[in-house]
Amino acid sequence: MALHQIARDALEEIKAIEGTSVTEGHEAEILAAIDKAMHRAMEVCCREHAEVVDEHLDHSRGVARQINEETERRRKLLIANLSALR
Repeated sequence: MALHQIARDALEEIKAIEGTSVTEGHEAEILAAIDKAMHRAMEVCCREHAEVVDEHLDHSRGVARQINEETERRRKLLIANLSALR
C-alpha cells in the first residue's frame, strides 16, 4: 500500500470518528487511527528499505566474488613465478 493511501485511509477513519459525535474517548480514537496509519507507513518503509539493502548485499557479494577470483589468480601467478625461480 502506498504511503499516500495510508494517509487517506487514516483521514477517512478520523472523519468517521468525528462524525459519530462521541466526545468521550474521541481524542483517543483519533490518536489510535493516527498510530495505526503510522505503523502501516513504517511497514511500507521497512519493506522498501529491505529491498534496497538486499540489492546492496547482492552487489557486495558480486564484488567480493570478483575480489576473491582476482586474489586467487594472483596467488597462482605468484606460485608459478616462485616455482620458475627454483
